[in-house]
Amino acid sequence: MEKSDGLIQTGAYSIIGDRPSQQDSYCCTGDGNLLLASVCDGMGGMAGGERASQTAVRSLVNGIRNAIPLKENEIPATMRQCLEEADREVTQLCDASGNPLYAGTTAVAVMMVENRMYWGSVGDSRIYYLSGGEITTLTRMHNYNLKLDEMYRTGEISLEERERERGRGEALISFLGIGNLPLADVSAEPCVMKKGDMVLLCSDGLYKSLNDAQILAIVEESGENMQIAAGRLCNEALRLSVAKQDNTTVVILRMEQ
Repeated sequence: MEKSDGLIQTGAYSIIGDRPSQQDSYCCTGDGNLLLASVCDGMGGMAGGERASQTAVRSLVNGIRNAIPLKENEIPATMRQCLEEADREVTQLCDASGNPLYAGTTAVAVMMVENRMYWGSVGDSRIYYLSGGEITTLTRMHNYNLKLDEMYRTGEISLEERERERGRGEALISFLGIGNLPLADVSAEPCVMKKGDMVLLCSDGLYKSLNDAQILAIVEESGENMQIAAGRLCNEALRLSVAKQDNTTVVILRMEQ
């Protein structure tokens, strides 16, 4: 997939890796002067994770479309509302017998109006910002490590207690489908993108195989073609993975003007 409206060029790529099913879902769609991109990484068994991520993406797209016409100062609140609604829809998923599916999904999303980018995140998928030869992670991971660090900072636990619990650190404490979404990060102000700046959304299959320097190098070596960059990132993650490669999905947006 590659799209360009003269202002923003997009590219997207997704691989199944060594998994038996694809539980990542993504979108990159525009409506008027508004562009929405999202990556969701499903959890909860093969069918459960797939349905959860697909439901979340569909819910986010519908939520934004239903909010149009949308004033720019309403975007952060609308983004949060859409994430909360996606959480409700995923929580309500049932199997063929009508039993709760107990599936979930992470979600990262960006909304762009001209050169102004807003973002939202739930779980441990990531959003990177690439500008001037540097790469910055915009999101934080909503996992047990985050809670441990906060408890240590406030004096609730000792350094020794924090380190002893690190083995469970990657367990998510917030995701779509958890119910009554406990934690969602949404940017309050836009990031104003300059010509050549890029924003990259990905599932954890990417950053668990490639570090920030490798991601930046691959994107820069791909020239100015975001579809090539997205494909190379996924395929390099598969090639360099030291363990079984997870589903991996990348969506990249580049400011062209």
